[in-house]
Amino acid sequence: MVQEVNPQNHGSEGRNVQGGDLRGHPAASSLDPEVAQGIAGGAPAQRKDSNEEWREEFPYPWDEDEIVTRRDMLRFLLGGSGALFLATGVLAIIGNLPAGPNVKAMPVAKVGELAENQWKVFDFPDQYAQGILINLPKKGLVAYSDVCTHLSCAVVYRDDGKLYCPCHDGLFDAATGNVMAGPPTRPLPLILLAIHDGIIYAVKLVPR
Repeated sequence: MVQEVNPQNHGSEGRNVQGGDLRGHPAASSLDPEVAQGIAGGAPAQRKDSNEEWREEFPYPWDEDEIVTRRDMLRFLLGGSGALFLATGVLAIIGNLPAGPNVKAMPVAKVGELAENQWKVFDFPDQYAQGILINLPKKGLVAYSDVCTHLSCAVVYRDDGKLYCPCHDGLFDAATGNVMAGPPTRPLPLILLAIHDGIIYAVKLVPR
């Protein structure tokens, strides 16, 4: 059986589709409304990006924000560096005179009192024990207990950079307190020094 086709209807149907009228077209019901509207209007639909819509609704000077952020960061870094410098200076001043149960600061000399290769004996940590303070060339001030670690004789400083024990000819390196010759087997105990307001203090005896 042959079905007659009305040319007028067929042509009209083709024109409707080409012209953008999709009513009655079998695929029109499955298209997205915005897409269908774009086809009907002769141009494809363009959706705005959600980020662009957000920027339009809430405008903000992003370039200025970046400049402010960098400026604030620079101020933070400079301020932090200055604070660290000041804190280090305070610690250095306080650290000259440490305090604690095993620390006893006793003045032993004035700054500049000893010329190079000069030395002096002082009481530390009390009147029953003594230390020796030496101003060594190219090293500066050092201090040790003046009690020889052999048989407790008193050592003296010689200009050749050595501490000498006259009892049994023991020799110690004045720069380190270590044994160089003779019967002693242990280095001289070290005395830690601190300087505050132009005064040199003995602060702690370190046995070795």
